[in-house]
Amino acid sequence: MNPIATCLPSIASALQQSPESLPTAQPLGPTATRTLWVRMAEIYGHRWTSSYGAESGQDGAAGTWAKGLAGLGPEQIAFGLKACLVSAEPWPPTLPEFRAMCLGIPSLPWVKRAILAKDRSPFCRVVWQHIDGHLFGHADHKTAERMIVEAYALAREYVMAGGKLPDESPMIEAQPEPPKAPARELTEDERLQLFAEMRAELGLRPAGENPLPSTEHQETAT
Repeated sequence: MNPIATCLPSIASALQQSPESLPTAQPLGPTATRTLWVRMAEIYGHRWTSSYGAESGQDGAAGTWAKGLAGLGPEQIAFGLKACLVSAEPWPPTLPEFRAMCLGIPSLPWVKRAILAKDRSPFCRVVWQHIDGHLFGHADHKTAERMIVEAYALAREYVMAGGKLPDESPMIEAQPEPPKAPARELTEDERLQLFAEMRAELGLRPAGENPLPSTEHQETAT
């Protein structure tokens, strides 16, 4: 398995718990449920009310949503609503889809792109725990995609069941550049050699060589 699994929570142990052993979370209260219902109707309009009803009482769909979102805090509900606002999907989400939004679980297409780009965000790190890095690195595109889909399903189920995501990876601080050695002063011979090479590249005569006398000077001398 990928070495990163050693620093992640045990997903298998969380998924193997029986329903009786899981902590009981309180469903959303009437006020929170009513606020959610109003916001969803404002976002999706008739598509929301025709799917889940206009009333936010504790009976029917509203009561089911209140139980299905048990354990989520106001900030998580607000995060889910914000995800709905920016989503390109015109239809309202199902209850499991909205709970996933509230928990910050990205979509499968996003995770596919992120995994192929070696992303190490918290959720992708949980997905990586279920991917054999060696097999993934040598797999063809179809096999690699299937591995991502299977790992995504396990990671999503783990988070939906109350599993905790790992902390954000610490930023790698940039290493300071090593101090540069001070420039060495050239010796007199080195300076003369450098000067001679520069004159040669420019097509000039070596320093100290007398130029040829001009024609005018020769005629005058004659």
